[in-house]
Amino acid sequence: MSANTKLILLFSLLPFAACMLGAEDTVTFPTYKEGEASFPSTVTVPPVFSGAGNYGLIASGDTLYHMELRHGRIHGKTAIDGEITGLDAGHDSKAFVVYSDQLVCIEGFAVTASRELPGVGEAITVCGNDPIVLLEDGSLALYSGTDLTLIDNYTPEDTGITCIQGFPGLISLGYEDGTIISLSISSFSEVAAEKVNGSLIFMAGAGNENLIFSTDTWNEVAVCSPADLMIQVMFTFPETPISAASDSEVSCVYAVCPSAGIQVCLANGEIAWRADEFGKTPFVVLSEDCEQALVTNGNSVTLLLK
Repeated sequence: MSANTKLILLFSLLPFAACMLGAEDTVTFPTYKEGEASFPSTVTVPPVFSGAGNYGLIASGDTLYHMELRHGRIHGKTAIDGEITGLDAGHDSKAFVVYSDQLVCIEGFAVTASRELPGVGEAITVCGNDPIVLLEDGSLALYSGTDLTLIDNYTPEDTGITCIQGFPGLISLGYEDGTIISLSISSFSEVAAEKVNGSLIFMAGAGNENLIFSTDTWNEVAVCSPADLMIQVMFTFPETPISAASDSEVSCVYAVCPSAGIQVCLANGEIAWRADEFGKTPFVVLSEDCEQALVTNGNSVTLLLK
């Protein structure tokens, strides 16, 4: 079944299907606790999966840790000259880190390139393999993933951006008032714009074709295409999620619910799995093939396998 067919089916079912506990279906998403690692400080930046597909990358303080995805062991670490405020990975073997007014490229365990930013960097996302940095003044800076050459700067009319999410050829900008705008890369021309009820809490990518997000007035996670921002389906949870992730097929959504821990909602509307042991963890990320999940809890990260 194609992703679009699944979404259409999901959209038709959800208005009538409540999320139920105790699903009898075979569990086909990551739930097995394979490994856990603790770090010197609280993990305040969402982990990412490396483009090479062999590591989970975790930022803690001024160090990037490389957790291998077979057993959850830390195989290496990369020292950075300041506290990491942004982390993302391209579709190749490169990862990009922002700290203070610096952008660095990491290949393997080594820093291979660095670039001074025009201001303090607050967040980073990757469009294809090119990193875009959200600066403290609300502007965006696009860099070449090859050598970190500055490609272009862009200052939106409204600089109140709270979250950014990159896709091949597109970037989606989220504002606190619920406005979402998608821009083409690298012209920064507007492709789509929508405004939803409430303040945006988070945005995340689910593969290359799906944007997921929630607001403080919902207990759902919405799924849309970044190309048109039209909501295709909403996954319902017991309360407002503060973080969520999905695979590229949108076969399930992992959500962090502050009072209920991790909840996994399936395409038929069922809450098929939940885990209270992670507490009020702020981040969960899921691999595009739905084989691994990384869950943060304070200064620890747990690897779940399918």
